[in-house]
Amino acid sequence: MNGLSEYGFLPTGTTRLALLLGDPVGHSLSPTIMTAAMRAAGLDMVYVAVRVDAAHIGAAIHGLEAMHVVGANVTIPHKQAVIPYLDHLTAAARAIGAVNTIYFGDDGRLSGDNTDAAGFTAPISGLAPAAALVLGTGGAARAAAWALGHELGAEHVFVCGRRHEQARQLAGEINVQCPTGVLVEAVPWEERSRRAGEVDIVVNATSVGMHPRADETPLPDTSHVSPRQLVYDLVYKPHPTRLLREAAGRGARTLGGLDMLIGQAAASFRRWTGRDMDESAARRALDTASDPPTR
Repeated sequence: MNGLSEYGFLPTGTTRLALLLGDPVGHSLSPTIMTAAMRAAGLDMVYVAVRVDAAHIGAAIHGLEAMHVVGANVTIPHKQAVIPYLDHLTAAARAIGAVNTIYFGDDGRLSGDNTDAAGFTAPISGLAPAAALVLGTGGAARAAAWALGHELGAEHVFVCGRRHEQARQLAGEINVQCPTGVLVEAVPWEERSRRAGEVDIVVNATSVGMHPRADETPLPDTSHVSPRQLVYDLVYKPHPTRLLREAAGRGARTLGGLDMLIGQAAASFRRWTGRDMDESAARRALDTASDPPTR
């Protein structure tokens, strides 16, 4: 049974369309979340995941205007690539340098927002880390690094990626956007295990460990992880990931990426519809989905 028939809804000629653009998208839970939210709100809308390769992302963005869609979410690997094709960026999207939500503003301009930061902080809003380690250099890593320094007040944010030059560039760009007294610093990938022992929170913002490669982990050596730390894996399928299992084995607190996924989706939903998302309906849909695919 597909998602639409589960909710007793069939699209018509008046049905509005929202999309998820990425490559891959077959693993995404976003259609389950958004479809449940749209049905709970009684909206004549559907949400569809569309695989778009990097060579065609510009054409896909132009197509949003041509088809009069409500908007789109953007996932790996297009969160930065879409920016040149947009007319306007929100302050958050400009500061983070990545877009995960595309919408049409009141003036009709094709606009980009970043709701990943809001989703990231939602489950840890009371946390006040002095230092943090972010693994990854993509759009999610940018949102996490910015939120840690700008929203949670971390004094020192280490950014670590396989390509050190990308980590240096990310750190430099986010540094400019953070308040005085916050330092964002790139560290070599080879130092990630040692650095993990020097911080209050470790964030995996890579896709390492994501289904179907669940046997992988971005932190093969967890010997420096301790009970005083939080390990936050933005990968949400499988849950728990290998990283979280091994961190829990060291006594650390752990957090998966599902709360962030729902939080950023709720902010996107509000952009498109002007309504608050029924998060309980989204969670019920995820709980009852049989063998759910995974955003």
